[in-house]
Amino acid sequence: METSPVVICVVTNFLSLQEDKVKKLTYDAKLEFDDAKAIIAAMELILISSVRYGVNATDLSSELQQLGLPREHSVAIGRLHTDNFNCILDSLTAQSLRLSHLSSGEMLPSDEVNTSSFIKMSLKLKKLDGIETTTSINVPRSQLPVLLEEMKRVRAMMEGI
Repeated sequence: METSPVVICVVTNFLSLQEDKVKKLTYDAKLEFDDAKAIIAAMELILISSVRYGVNATDLSSELQQLGLPREHSVAIGRLHTDNFNCILDSLTAQSLRLSHLSSGEMLPSDEVNTSSFIKMSLKLKKLDGIETTTSINVPRSQLPVLLEEMKRVRAMMEGI
């Protein structure tokens, strides 16, 4: 399918758009790069919104025709929607309500292990852009079992969803 790079762009990240690939795909249509970017942004909005709100391909095609898009184009977009629905949904789910992802967590060694009332922990967070940051926190030793139990309970709840 000729337009699958558009779907790949939508799923991966619109910002990773490569100018040479877009020019190659739109060479026959003699589109300027800015026009091609606008088309891809519109396709991104259409595909992401239709998947997010659970619109079926027939309704999507009908709505696009009512907005003035030719039937052939709206049917092609509907077919793209059907073929890539699960891929786009998985991408949206992975990004949903997530600013960062916990890569790892560890207790840092301390000289005062037995005498200190706090435990120093290091958390590595991976942001959506792929950059990892490390944060150190001090947890009261008495609160560590409570924190661990709450985290286990939250994990069980998340797995149940």
